[in-house]
Amino acid sequence: MYTIRNEQDQYILEKSDQPLLTPRGESVRTTHQILADRLLADLRKHGEDPSDPVSMVAFHYPMIDFFNVAPRVELEHSIAIGLDRENDWTFNCPTATPEPMMRWMGFFGTHSTRAEQGKKWLSTLSLIQLCAVCVVGRVTESVNIPFTVASEQLSEKEIVEYAKVINEFYPYLSTRDLTQILNNFLFYFNLEKLSANG
Repeated sequence: MYTIRNEQDQYILEKSDQPLLTPRGESVRTTHQILADRLLADLRKHGEDPSDPVSMVAFHYPMIDFFNVAPRVELEHSIAIGLDRENDWTFNCPTATPEPMMRWMGFFGTHSTRAEQGKKWLSTLSLIQLCAVCVVGRVTESVNIPFTVASEQLSEKEIVEYAKVINEFYPYLSTRDLTQILNNFLFYFNLEKLSANG
C-alpha cells in the first residue's frame, strides 16, 4: 500500500501508487533516504495520523506543512515561549519537601539555570532540529525535556530510564510510548548528521 519512489534526489512517499499528502495537501517527500525508509516503516505500522507522536509522521508532516514555509524567527520565538515557567511543568516542582525537591531539580534543573541556556540553544538549531523540539515540546508540555535529551545525547538505554522518571511526574504518556517518542526525536533531531555520515 505505501511505497517510496525515487525521483531526482527526492524520496517521495506514495499510497496506492498516488502521492501521499500531508494535512495541508503537500507531497510527503524528503532528500534523506534513511528518513524515507523510517517513514515507510512507521506508515505501515502506525498509519498516517500526524498527531500520533510514536510515528515519525508526527515529526515530518509539520516540517513540510509549517517549518518549511514559516519565518524562522516566528518558529523559534513560539518554541522559546515553552521555556517560560508558566509553560513548562518541569520548572514547577510540586513539593517543598527537601529530598523530593532536590531530586526534581537534579533531574529537570531549574528555570533560572535552564531557560536562558535553552533559548540560546534554540538559536543554534537547524529547521529540522527546531521542528523536532517543537513536536516533543508539545507532546510532553515541556521544551526543557527535548533540550535535556538532545544536549546530553542520551543513549537508548538512558532514554528508557529517563522516560521512566518522566512518567513518575507526568503520567499522561506511558513509559513505552515516551521512550519511542524520545527515540524518534533523537533520530529526527540528528537526521542531517546521520545522512551526512551515510
